[in-house]
Amino acid sequence: MQLSPSSLQNAFRAAVAFRGSIGLPRTFPTYLLPSTRLIHTARSNFPYTTDISDTPFATLQHGRTRSALPRFSSLEAERVYRKEHLAIAFRILHRYGLAEGLAGHCSVRDSIEPDTFWVNPQGKSFARMRQSNLIQCRVEDGDIMNGDLHLPVSAAATSIHSQMYKAAGRGKDDGVESVVHVHSPYTKAFSSLNRTLDMISQDACAFYEQQALVPFAGGVLDNQEGARIASLIGPHHKVAILQNHGLLSVGRLSIDEAVWWQMGFEMCAKAQILADSALRVDEKFIFAEENNILATREELGKPEFGWFSLAPYVEEEEWRSKGEHKL
Repeated sequence: MQLSPSSLQNAFRAAVAFRGSIGLPRTFPTYLLPSTRLIHTARSNFPYTTDISDTPFATLQHGRTRSALPRFSSLEAERVYRKEHLAIAFRILHRYGLAEGLAGHCSVRDSIEPDTFWVNPQGKSFARMRQSNLIQCRVEDGDIMNGDLHLPVSAAATSIHSQMYKAAGRGKDDGVESVVHVHSPYTKAFSSLNRTLDMISQDACAFYEQQALVPFAGGVLDNQEGARIASLIGPHHKVAILQNHGLLSVGRLSIDEAVWWQMGFEMCAKAQILADSALRVDEKFIFAEENNILATREELGKPEFGWFSLAPYVEEEEWRSKGEHKL
């Protein structure tokens, strides 16, 4: 069924009214303006399309529509989207217990000036992060350029993130658009075991042969150490297990993707540790077969799937924050 432009407009007006009735902002981001193909309902902050062929989720979903990646009317609109999603990412990480003291930093490359990136100030609560709190740094050397200049940035953040963006460059398949690093409990424990995830679950398959092991070399305080870490992360890696430390995840497409790889790995590390502790002396794990692992990774391990996997968490946090992260 092909929806008419008038039907789409009516649906859009209804969505605006519904958002207002539940306390959400009545305005949609520029990238969500209705068109003859992209449609939006009051049930989701993510766009859908009636053009089933024009989506990476064509075979993964059923029905009259499919989830669609955002499209932007300008680079300025994309910058707003990236900063808002970075701000809400911190709130999500905090809500799910992945914020620890001063540890942790997340960033996204700027759409207008891609030789710069936005990162969190150190000491600002993840739970209260706003897009206006973010600080713009230069990829070349990590120097601060714009943003809330009254607040400092972690030296580890500028060192690691700048060198990651510098080494990888841009490009969907091998470039880096976002970087996430937190000290999550199960991943931190798993990082001391000097190994990667076993393929004991469907979720672990998304990380098959895409986990780098990075030896611990103390605190990261300069670009030289950041460059060493970046040199050990290849274009095919989703995550880097920083041994005796934590996890570094990268987004080839979006900040949402990098956050999901971080959260997904933490869940897999928890499952791995639980399975290891339950295994009896005379037992062996049942590992997935490689052909099934590769097929599952092709489905669950794409950048687009990583982006969309965070959607339920974004929706929940938008509802909880009532748009405060956009301030």
